[in-house]
Amino acid sequence: MKETIYKSLVLALLITNTWAVITFFIYFFESGLFISVGTLLVFIWSCWISAGLGLLAIVFSFIKIWKSNQLKVFTLVLIGWFNIFFSFLLITTTFFEIIVPESFIDSFFIINLIIPVVIYFRTKRLLKL
Repeated sequence: MKETIYKSLVLALLITNTWAVITFFIYFFESGLFISVGTLLVFIWSCWISAGLGLLAIVFSFIKIWKSNQLKVFTLVLIGWFNIFFSFLLITTTFFEIIVPESFIDSFFIINLIIPVVIYFRTKRLLKL
């Protein structure tokens, strides 16, 4: 089961690094009147996708259709890493006042901070089974 967790974390690290490089090049090659708005939209879109995938992974982990706990653990750890990644990015950008916290940013904080905690306890329970 440890190999499943390690494979999931390696894949998550590869995907988040690729996302960071793509976001950097979007920012680097952006020009015009509203510079960095495209980067902000990619970031917000990614946060919403991450939160949605986290909720889907939690729901699918409770469904009895999947007999394999390895696939459930793989999915939960992978999506949990994404939510932790975007939570740290949101906290960092708010702390340095890059993004001013408003109503939709507050929902990102709440969703992206709660989902990894739920995923952690669900993964811990699946590993005991």
